[in-house]
Amino acid sequence: MNVNAFENLELIPVLIEQNEILLDRLNKLVPPINTKKEVAKFLNKSQSTINRYIQLGYLIEGVHFYRKNGKILVFIEDAITEFRKELNKGLAYEKVTV
Repeated sequence: MNVNAFENLELIPVLIEQNEILLDRLNKLVPPINTKKEVAKFLNKSQSTINRYIQLGYLIEGVHFYRKNGKILVFIEDAITEFRKELNKGLAYEKVTV
């Protein structure tokens, strides 16, 4: 067994710390996208368009958002980010209409 392989183990805590610093910086740069207003801004759409996307089934409850206390919409950031990618490719509309 190569003893030199264990020399790199001491780098793991340093890498973890650097990763945490980068995540903190990223979180400061990326605004939250949990409310309808934030989602509308993120998608460069109006809030009424977001309502229409929900009514048409483009944004799906349990996938893109959930209801807090049965009424308040809370959007799921990862799903909204993925939706934007699909929207930019035109795929979001195709999934619902097919």
